[in-house]
Order: sequence, then structure tokens, then C-alpha cells
Amino acid sequence: MLATTGPAGSPYVAPVWYLWDGAVIRISTTRTTQKVRDIERDPRVAFCVDDQVAGEYLTLYGEAVTVAGERVTELTWPLLLAYMHPAEATARWERINADGSRVVILLRPVSVTGRQQVK
Repeated sequence: MLATTGPAGSPYVAPVWYLWDGAVIRISTTRTTQKVRDIERDPRVAFCVDDQVAGEYLTLYGEAVTVAGERVTELTWPLLLAYMHPAEATARWERINADGSRVVILLRPVSVTGRQQVK
């Protein structure tokens, strides 16, 4: 889940596909989404991964940036492959980026909390 700050200051939370590369969270979305508009106005975000079976969670906090243009395919492709077979990923990419409106949200966490820190 990605949480941003809405225009009136209220939280906005959205489920997202993501890829963690050890340093940065990548999220691919269209440039017209609320989360992108929120990040462009206020880059502070929270990102939470919840394992309901194990009862564990991890929340990362930081400032996000959006990347558009040439790098979007390069940044999105590994994310798609984390969720699906290459043939499926190719078909999905052609569908979701048919109009060229994709951007990638990058979050480099500055702080992290998880179940271990909650008492």
C-alpha cells in the first residue's frame, strides 16, 4: 500500500504492485493517478507491506519522485517480471502503456518501522 497526502491534507492510500531492489521501491502507474498528483505536490509518502499470514508488516517512509520518459520501460520491466511470466508481461506492458502515459514512482526510504518495533 502506498500512502500519500491528498490535496486537502487527508491521507490517500492505494494498493500497488512494487519492486524492491535493495535500495529503492519502484511503482509503475499512469501519470494521471491521484498518487502521482499527490507526490508532485508533496513528495512525503509511506509504503506498507503486510503479510497477513505471518502477522508481520514493514512500513517505509520517505520522499518519492516520479520518473517519466525514456526510463519508464527500463524501470517497469523488472517490476512486471516479478509478478508474471515474460509473455504475460509483454502483453500487459503493451496494454497498460499503449498511450505512453506510464511513470515510475521511486521511493528511497529514510526510515522503517515494522511489527518488531510495535509494543
